[in-house]
Amino acid sequence: MSTTPTPTERFGQLPGLPQLPACLEFLKLKQFPLKVFPPVDKPATLTKDTLYIYGPGWRNSWASFDVDCLQMQMYLKFCDVDFDIVNSNEPHASPSGKLPFLVTVPGAVYESAKIHQWLKDTQKEKTLPSATGEQAKAFIALANSKLYAALLFSQWLEPLNYSEITSKAYYSQVPSPINWVLAYRKKTDVVQRLLTDRDILVREEIYQDAANALEALSVKLGDDTYFFGESEPTWMDAVIFSYLHVIMGAPQFTDGTFSDENKRQAGTLRGLVRKHENLVQYAKAIYEKYLK
Repeated sequence: MSTTPTPTERFGQLPGLPQLPACLEFLKLKQFPLKVFPPVDKPATLTKDTLYIYGPGWRNSWASFDVDCLQMQMYLKFCDVDFDIVNSNEPHASPSGKLPFLVTVPGAVYESAKIHQWLKDTQKEKTLPSATGEQAKAFIALANSKLYAALLFSQWLEPLNYSEITSKAYYSQVPSPINWVLAYRKKTDVVQRLLTDRDILVREEIYQDAANALEALSVKLGDDTYFFGESEPTWMDAVIFSYLHVIMGAPQFTDGTFSDENKRQAGTLRGLVRKHENLVQYAKAIYEKYLK
């Protein structure tokens, strides 16, 4: 019965590194790697907690044009957090695939939903009394439902806003024609999102829901500086201000390049806000104090 010969039996004793002659001693790797080169693009060391957002904004380069990003910007500011911003415009850099996200100096990364817990853990959050907290949740839900739907419709489905403002704001940093492909895909996603709680998209119904929400918010605010008569702004103020600022701060079409009908449609949501003078003055006051 034959057996397979071992390498030693076939070829004899193979030389090992200890058997190398002295003249080849330099071939022994006494340490590895031999040399470490500095990284080509080493991230800068953070000196402040940093919020990554869509930007820059239209009226203010610090304030994002994206309502979700702006809400978190304003709330961090209301909570007296000393932070920097980076106009990333790259949602896939976020752990959640969405902007905004926060990177702290120690290196922790928090997506939007976890920033609130971080503020709570660091005892920086601005909370409402329990008696009004539940009411605030209801008004925030109203805004995030009705106002958000109208804002998405205005930004992505009003032809003039979509072609001249929204698609360029979100995708101008991407080379053509990829930017238009991404904008079209985003527009399709927006349509599907708006159809989750309705069978068809009816422009008048979407704007009427927003008008009703604005009326309720206007009545609730009254003559107060901040909602619920608080002396300092809270998360609810961050939410409502951000909607008002994004709606009213977007560029307007004043020249004769576009038809009057297209310009009227593009400004429909802004017109609904301007019917409530107290909401307009509320947004202006916060802008003057925290952004200008």
